[in-house]
Amino acid sequence: MNKSLIQKFKDIQKEIQRLNKLYYQDSNSDKSDSEYDALKIKYNDLISNNKILNEHDVLTVGYEPSRKFTKIKHKIPMLSLANAFNLDDLIGFEDKVNNFLNNSIKFSFVTDLKIDGVSLSLHYKNKKLVQALTRGDGSIGEDVTENIFKIKGIPHKLIESENQEIEIRGEVFIYKKEFEILNSKLNEKNQFSNPRNAASGSLRQLKSEVTDSRPLNFIPHGFGHITNKDTFTTYEKFLIFCSKNNFRLTNKHKIIKNVIEIDKYVKNIEKLRSDMPYDIDGMVTKINEIKVQNRLGDTSKFPRWAIASKFDSNKGLTRLIGIDIQVGRTGAITPVARLSPINIGGVIVSNATLHNFDELKKKDVRVNDYVWVERAGDVIPYVHSVELTNRNKKSIPYIIPKNCLCGNKIIKNKTEAILRCSAEKNCIYQFRETLIHFVSKKAFNIDGIGKKMMLKFIEIGLIKKRLDIFNIKKYKNSIVNLEGFGIKSYENIINSINKAKKITLDKFIYSLGIRHIGENNSLLLSTYFLDKDNFINNIKKNISIKDLLEIDGLGSKGSYSFSNYFKDKDNKNEIINLSEQIEIIGTQIIDKINKNIVFTGTLEELSRDEAKQIAKSYGFKILSSVSKNLDYLVAGKSPGSKLKIAKELNIKVLTEKEFIKLVK
Repeated sequence: MNKSLIQKFKDIQKEIQRLNKLYYQDSNSDKSDSEYDALKIKYNDLISNNKILNEHDVLTVGYEPSRKFTKIKHKIPMLSLANAFNLDDLIGFEDKVNNFLNNSIKFSFVTDLKIDGVSLSLHYKNKKLVQALTRGDGSIGEDVTENIFKIKGIPHKLIESENQEIEIRGEVFIYKKEFEILNSKLNEKNQFSNPRNAASGSLRQLKSEVTDSRPLNFIPHGFGHITNKDTFTTYEKFLIFCSKNNFRLTNKHKIIKNVIEIDKYVKNIEKLRSDMPYDIDGMVTKINEIKVQNRLGDTSKFPRWAIASKFDSNKGLTRLIGIDIQVGRTGAITPVARLSPINIGGVIVSNATLHNFDELKKKDVRVNDYVWVERAGDVIPYVHSVELTNRNKKSIPYIIPKNCLCGNKIIKNKTEAILRCSAEKNCIYQFRETLIHFVSKKAFNIDGIGKKMMLKFIEIGLIKKRLDIFNIKKYKNSIVNLEGFGIKSYENIINSINKAKKITLDKFIYSLGIRHIGENNSLLLSTYFLDKDNFINNIKKNISIKDLLEIDGLGSKGSYSFSNYFKDKDNKNEIINLSEQIEIIGTQIIDKINKNIVFTGTLEELSRDEAKQIAKSYGFKILSSVSKNLDYLVAGKSPGSKLKIAKELNIKVLTEKEFIKLVK
């Protein structure tokens, strides 16, 4: 029992350490904030409920300093903050404080914004700035003194101070607007995912001139080592000191008497979050009286006198600045919300789906509304609801357009809820999406030709049909002379196209973007045709709808859609000509297992796409959710709720190695 518990604990610990390195040292992350928070909660709960795990707890605050910088020990550790996710957590915090103090002291709270930036410690000696350290692992920081002299909001000399030495701690960050300008000047591969990563990556540069060129700012949130410990009687007086010495402040701090009012203030600020000039991911509440702070002291990781109220990292409130229509490759017209950019879970969200016009009408979403946007994991951000308390009384309901962006009428089929463009393949927007789908990762996977490049090639007339992609060599001079391109860019594109000329039959069918022919139906069709010759011959002689309807699992929608696509002579001729330019690998059916399988968590030996491809080749049907119809669940690291549901339903759970053993 203890061995398995300790191993489980160490596995979570290892994953948190990996994420800490990514976040604090590499200015990056491959998990959302909510996923990270969930891991930390699970980790702390295990320690709280199992004292045996204390001796195995080796997590530090932040992550060990990089070898690139000189390491310096903090005179007073730079600790992290305990988190509160609701009112109950705040009540628990207050109870712990009162219990520690034996209910003998009255105190007040001060609550301020929690800026989503990088912690920095500034050391002043005789009023002069002499040193700057990052948090590091909380005990030892990185010396970045050379990089901080052009950061806005950091005075090089204090105007007034009673102390021979004083350490000011705060957050380095980048304003939202300045972040957008910074990213626009960088190549797409070098762009930052959010302002926090940009601030971290900019501050921790070996060349100070790079840091100096970045729009970094600083706002203090506390002090560390100080010569005269009686200088400040309250945190509020520390803020007054900062203001007098030309430090910038949030000007949102508030003195509050109880946690119920704190919770109200946190919720109020969360609604104003998108209007803040910089990213905030919560609010910090501290005991205002410094003597009480000193009496409470710290644990090994957190001060007992402060707590961070975290905003929901899966959602955020922002202003909807417009509703556009989007035309898909099958002609489907869907509404898209254009948003005032907001950081949700470490990703800047400026667009969100409204699903369809029925959903838009049901939620009564209007331009200039403040809307709650949700994003979890890799799910496309969507508008969850409208914050009606913020609605302008003069706002009017959204009117569904009658025409597509191409100018042709929008129609509605009686058998489906989706609106479509009546122009079908003659719609330029539909045509563009078809080509973008053709080169996408799950189709031809032509690395280097993304959406922006494809649209550029279409715009200047280099690509008018799919076959043009494989004959693009003849436009060498035009591509090389494009702004932002060159001979190297051209060579990379050609190499990617040449690699993509070899494709499996199922991916080739999927790449065509035929309505109702997704990944699963493409695989079913590939197992029916088996090879390129049989596939092309059937196209030439017009495969009968009767034969298609006999393919198990394809269904009538897929069958009729596939048949109708190749009744069009242009489609037929283009695909036949295309097949002559590329190598299409036939489908080998190794074993017809006919079982349902779901993959969850992070796999180590295989990518998720490769694992699915292997499963499909053995006759497995890939499902997306866990139900009683499932035969196997393959669980990697951090499997989430799917594993729990599978165990409750007594579904066979496999590790990645067990899955590989099963199919081989």
